[in-house]
Amino acid sequence: MKIRLEDWEYLKIAGPDGEMHIGGSQDWYEDRWHKMSGCGPVAASNLIWYLTRVNGNKAQYTELIREMYTFVTPGIRGVNTSGIFTDGISRYAAKAGLQLSFAVIEIPKNPVHRPDMSLVMDFIISALSSNAPVAFLNLSNGTLENLENWHWVTIIALDTDTKLAEISDYGKTLSIDISEWLKTTRLGGAMVVCRMC
Repeated sequence: MKIRLEDWEYLKIAGPDGEMHIGGSQDWYEDRWHKMSGCGPVAASNLIWYLTRVNGNKAQYTELIREMYTFVTPGIRGVNTSGIFTDGISRYAAKAGLQLSFAVIEIPKNPVHRPDMSLVMDFIISALSSNAPVAFLNLSNGTLENLENWHWVTIIALDTDTKLAEISDYGKTLSIDISEWLKTTRLGGAMVVCRMC
């Protein structure tokens, strides 16, 4: 069964030449360091853009990721924890007058301490079923060749049978195997959901 964000089309962002993107891209930053490190602020922007039902274009989205970068600010190791991510979004939300709640599932480095696949699946299903995208921090891609290491993406759909998640990354969508990632990641990561209160 495939579960998709009910209003996923709000993640469509029109470019100046009519091209259509799904979510944003860190390549849209002008600064070289921001381009390299900006996946966390972009994932945060995807969540906010979707939750506030903005129906805008690339120029408007680019303004959001520039501002979000000042709140979800990568350090020398990027935005490498869920705490840095949620603290930044919370500060942005306070400035923007938004009331948000968060749910987080941590995927520890040590496989012994990781949650079962069923718990991870339930977390994603619960989020998507309640019309909330999932920000996904992947510190190690394991055997997944189509997912960058040390990288935030946004989960927008899930096939519960195949365990394939559809993600937004660099303004495009692709499918990744969540089950394989959980089994093979060397460093783990986290998943974050935020909802309007």
